[in-house]
Amino acid sequence: MNFSQFDPKIGRIVEQLAGEALVPVQVLADELQQYVVELESHSSNAGFFDDGTAKRTAALCWKLLAALPEEPDERQHRLAQLAINYFVLAEDAQDDNYSLAGFDDDLEVVEAVINELELGHLLDEVPAAS
Repeated sequence: MNFSQFDPKIGRIVEQLAGEALVPVQVLADELQQYVVELESHSSNAGFFDDGTAKRTAALCWKLLAALPEEPDERQHRLAQLAINYFVLAEDAQDDNYSLAGFDDDLEVVEAVINELELGHLLDEVPAAS
């Protein structure tokens, strides 16, 4: 994946995440589930929270994990892990919890991974945030 396609701040984080040791896909699913529960709790209490983009990004992450083969190759695994880890990282290039644009960078990274893995049809399966 070409990290230069991202804003430099996003690119630095993505590059760092891409170098992390791989964890089992089930661990990624568990981390995603825990984060989604936290988001649902937070969304009912926050005034500056982009709930629609957060939900779309979460749904795309679930679709991405479901689309992986039972035993993904290293590239597939690493890219999926990168996408999930970027999303669950609350303090990334934009503050997710206190900005109306906080999840825009997360969505950008997840969509880029989906396209890189040639799974672009997943983008059509999840409605755009309103």
